[in-house]
Amino acid sequence: MLKYLDIARLVGAGIKCPACNGTRYRQSSWHSKEEKLRSEGYRPYRCENCANRFLAARSASVERTLINGAAGVLLVLGVLTIAELWLGSYDNPETERVALALTASAEESTAEHRDGFEARHRTGNTVSDPKVSPESLAEKVDLLRQAAEDGHVESMVRLGRILTTGNKTPKDVAQATKWVQLAASTGNPEGMCELGRFYRDGTGLAQNSVRAYVWFSRAAAANHLNAMQERDDLVLTMSDEKLKEARKLALLAEPAGDTGRRK
Repeated sequence: MLKYLDIARLVGAGIKCPACNGTRYRQSSWHSKEEKLRSEGYRPYRCENCANRFLAARSASVERTLINGAAGVLLVLGVLTIAELWLGSYDNPETERVALALTASAEESTAEHRDGFEARHRTGNTVSDPKVSPESLAEKVDLLRQAAEDGHVESMVRLGRILTTGNKTPKDVAQATKWVQLAASTGNPEGMCELGRFYRDGTGLAQNSVRAYVWFSRAAAANHLNAMQERDDLVLTMSDEKLKEARKLALLAEPAGDTGRRK
């Protein structure tokens, strides 16, 4: 029975596929040693629902195991308590209080974890609010960082943008580049488009119009409208030689891992 107990999935914790939001997955192999070194603290997974390959923090898997383990212990305690009542301890008020306490504790723990996890993911929608104080904004950025470390791809992209501009927060282009590259490596259209902008503008990476074209093209292939427009605008600034090279690389569909970090 414990095999099918997945409280973590019910509260939205642990690893989730960024493409279909599915929770059925298996470990995947690294594309290269370079990708493994660049993604320290992460593991590749393959979604069993949509076959999407994505990266997720190792801590997300541990978190899921701990939650389900705690739920299993509470379930066993609950079963033992019910069994004791059923065997004849109906007139013992202490047994009833223990059972009620165990139930309340389990419900409180589950609700607290769910609310905290959802709050971290909602943070990305409020960090740009001009009414937010610097102290409150710093706290929200920390929550957004925790969500990104949990493997939430949209939070990776939002965090990358915030750290790039440094709007009311410390600017950290190196960290911004790391999060945007991780988001792009999962195949997320917004992440791929943002990485294209980084290459186009030379933000955290050596300026490279060819690589920018490739990432814009990948995002455009996923029906990202802004990526289509920005790729078309970029073409107007490229020489015929570079455009030919970029189109060739885009057709090759090279691995999602990237090695162009500025030194």
